[in-house]
Amino acid sequence: MTLTEGSAYLSSVQDGRDDKEQRHTWDINDNILPKSKQLDDFQEWPDENCRYIYNMDLQESRRHSSGWAMRNTNNHNAMILKKSCLGVLVCSQDCILEDGEKIHMRPAICDKARRKQIGKPCPNPNCSGVLELMSCRGHCGYPVTHFWRHFRSAIYFQAKGTHDHPRPEQKSSAEARRKIRAVKHHWKSGTKTCIEQSSKQSFLNPDPVSSPKKITAGKEICLLL
Repeated sequence: MTLTEGSAYLSSVQDGRDDKEQRHTWDINDNILPKSKQLDDFQEWPDENCRYIYNMDLQESRRHSSGWAMRNTNNHNAMILKKSCLGVLVCSQDCILEDGEKIHMRPAICDKARRKQIGKPCPNPNCSGVLELMSCRGHCGYPVTHFWRHFRSAIYFQAKGTHDHPRPEQKSSAEARRKIRAVKHHWKSGTKTCIEQSSKQSFLNPDPVSSPKKITAGKEICLLL
């Protein structure tokens, strides 16, 4: 490597360091945020005090997504979206599943729904415990906060605090479990309605052949039964 090449190499390295330092020294509340030449890859599980600059075209960044269970929090600056961590739901008996994992359920964003989750039986069929909320206190005794800001042609993200609890289950897993529970509830209620209407129909019309009426409610379930 010649002297000229060495100087050019050191200069490029220095420029990269300066750009990186500039990207990670700003604060989300600054009036003007720095424009970075290099954008960051989306981070699903950001932890500790960190800052990222995302591409405006990233769907995850536009949706202000996170692997952590975060809910919107009031913020004095309307240009900045503030979110606080809700923690994770754990088993009161600290049980272990057959696959060796522990119960780390995702708390609901809605306060009313989250209160209903607390105290419910542990989903582990071999456990007699109940669900407890392990709150996040990783930001000086308060929940970890995430800040999102759309500025110029990028999305700026900043996290303050370190999560002091396990990661909750993936949002997709929680949604899939709720759908399964809703389907089971629908089938149970449909079966009950079908049986009640079938009993009533048999009582009013003992001869099913002479009766032109059809039972429509729970029809599919009746056929399965």
